[in-house]
Amino acid sequence: MEDIVKSGGSQGENGGPNSGPLIQATLVIRVWRDTESPEPFRARIIAGSAESDERTTSYARDRAEVITAVNRWLNNLPDV
Repeated sequence: MEDIVKSGGSQGENGGPNSGPLIQATLVIRVWRDTESPEPFRARIIAGSAESDERTTSYARDRAEVITAVNRWLNNLPDV
């Protein structure tokens, strides 16, 4: 049996939620534990967009740094 999850909002011109042009951007967060460190939390954050071939990789040592990176990425998305 397959689960289907739908988010709220209307379908836009490109099949996404809401109307307006499609924004293509990617944010990947990988989290792991460094068991040999006194502060074991680690994260790698990879951000990219369709407007540029450039991608940015950053690293975090705590959850607050991950949240800061996510907010920075969201704030850099174009307003449409």
